Amino acid sequence: MASAVPAQTIDADELLLCSILHRTDFALQTNSNPNVWAEEITSMLHSSAVTLPSVELARRLVSHFFWNCHGPTAWKILDVAASRNIIPPLLLLALLSTRIVYCRRLQPIAYKLYLELVKLHAFTLETHFNSPNNQMIMESIDDVLKLSQIYGQKDCEPRVVLVEFVFSILSQLLEASLDDERLLYNIPEIKPRWLSNSHDMDIDVPDCNNRMHREQKEWLMRENTKLAIEIIVEFLQNKMTSRLLSLVHRNMPLHWGSFNYQMQLLASNSSLLRNLKHNANTLLSLMENIRVGISHERNTKSKLESNVVVTPTGSQISFAGQSYGSSWSSLWLPIDLILEDALDGGQVAAFSAIEIITCLVKLLHSVNGSKWKNTFLGLWTAALRLVQRERDSKAGPIPRLDTCMCLLLSITTHVVANIDEEEESELIEEAERGPSNPGKSKQVLGKRRGELITSLLLLDLKKD
Repeated sequence: MASAVPAQTIDADELLLCSILHRTDFALQTNSNPNVWAEEITSMLHSSAVTLPSVELARRLVSHFFWNCHGPTAWKILDVAASRNIIPPLLLLALLSTRIVYCRRLQPIAYKLYLELVKLHAFTLETHFNSPNNQMIMESIDDVLKLSQIYGQKDCEPRVVLVEFVFSILSQLLEASLDDERLLYNIPEIKPRWLSNSHDMDIDVPDCNNRMHREQKEWLMRENTKLAIEIIVEFLQNKMTSRLLSLVHRNMPLHWGSFNYQMQLLASNSSLLRNLKHNANTLLSLMENIRVGISHERNTKSKLESNVVVTPTGSQISFAGQSYGSSWSSLWLPIDLILEDALDGGQVAAFSAIEIITCLVKLLHSVNGSKWKNTFLGLWTAALRLVQRERDSKAGPIPRLDTCMCLLLSITTHVVANIDEEEESELIEEAERGPSNPGKSKQVLGKRRGELITSLLLLDLKKD
């Protein structure tokens, strides 16, 4: 009897998915409004207590559409499903990338629509990172793109997967652009990874080019390559993705070296790049910015990497020593950079700064492999360095020092609170589901709270 329950559950899940696909086919046949479809599907999923966004539905929809019924309505449905959080947008991009990038010449329209989805969803990472089933989403992305195999990661840590995902989508577009300009296979040093090792090469892809004039086909392919290059530039320019790429540069030097070589090749030899808004010089400059940490920080780089911070009260805090090392501050350099952006209201809106910094701090905690006490300490000292730089500025009396203090006392405090509450909320839910006192609210203190207290004690002890 006990073994019958899982079987019934599986049957119910399968029945729900089949019903959704049936509704989807009806929407395709009648060219229904995708928003009406989304309302119906959301209602069906909620009534079955399915957590959204649904990983399995994303897999089923992409598998169902490609390549049997991938017309305009199908693409609109995917767009609406991702935008309305019915399916995970980043998982959708991963699934589409393995099916579309390698066959972009056979399906140039599909490639163009895929690129538009990348533009829409790849640069709003902080909005996707707080999903209730984020672990499952990231594990699915890891599985689809084979990230653990490619980058040699043993554990599927969500924030590390996010870094690898961004780097992989960018690398795919770079290889495709080089290939489109006949630059990829002429250089023996270049060994394409994504175009030669697609996970879906056995799928029979229809050729839409026989319905297009040759001139129309060639024009669309050129436009697609231009759009791909523009998206590559955006990956290098965007505040969040450029920070993630700096982590790749620091922690994955072999993969970054190959990527950098391909980027240099594109900048030096692309005929299309010469006629775009962002030319070769822009591309190379952005790559250099990632290498050094962002161009506008060069003048203050020595202060950013300093192991001594002077607090607003005049006390000195030193982080040199055996437990931290001379490069300790550089581990948290991305926090310095994003705090600078938060200070400049034109760069990062105040309402989104907390979410962005929270995501970045959790990401650095995973990538640096640090304890939470050191992660919190990195955040505090980055904020203190920001105050110090403004106080030491020789540009005259600038009223931004008050803004820096507000940022130190408000935004960073909210970030720490978010990280602490995230763990304790999970522990409370776990306790409420426990066999003793089910459903009863309990007060639970997480380990991060203790690490936070330790970081504040360390900050106090470091004063001269």
